Amino acid sequence: MNRTIVTLLALLCACAACGTEPVKADPASLLLEPGQLKDGRTWTVASTSHGTWRDLDASLVPCGKRVIVPMEATTWWRSFTAADGTTMTQVVASGVDAMNAFKFFYAECGAVGSVTSTVGPKNVARHDGEVEVAAMSKDRFIVLAGTGSDIELQQFAETARTYLDTVPS
Repeated sequence: MNRTIVTLLALLCACAACGTEPVKADPASLLLEPGQLKDGRTWTVASTSHGTWRDLDASLVPCGKRVIVPMEATTWWRSFTAADGTTMTQVVASGVDAMNAFKFFYAECGAVGSVTSTVGPKNVARHDGEVEVAAMSKDRFIVLAGTGSDIELQQFAETARTYLDTVPS
């Protein structure tokens, strides 16, 4: 009888502890959806994936500099295509010191091109005919790149940043 009571108490305590865990965001929910890209065009998702920063295809690494984010950082990426052929890719690294990544982006991308800081805050890097926009939110570092204009990429980066501010870490 005492053994049964102890077992029941242990189970109740374990269940109570399970209920106190913080709610984690669905990883896919960290990425923008086509409906959030409000620029008058129709956008579709071309591909979505996740892994670590180390797993990123070289073409998705900002300025070709992997040092910007720790290799083991959990990372999600999504590519979009607009009806007019414009393309864009969003990369989100989570659980990182976003400020450090933001600073590394500025320094590393500045070494291979030019970087401009704008309100938001956002860093806009231009190199080898490409434009990449970095932003940060809590413990997440965000980079958007594509064939859209600097202004469009900055608007989408701001949308991503403000959206991620509402998603639990």
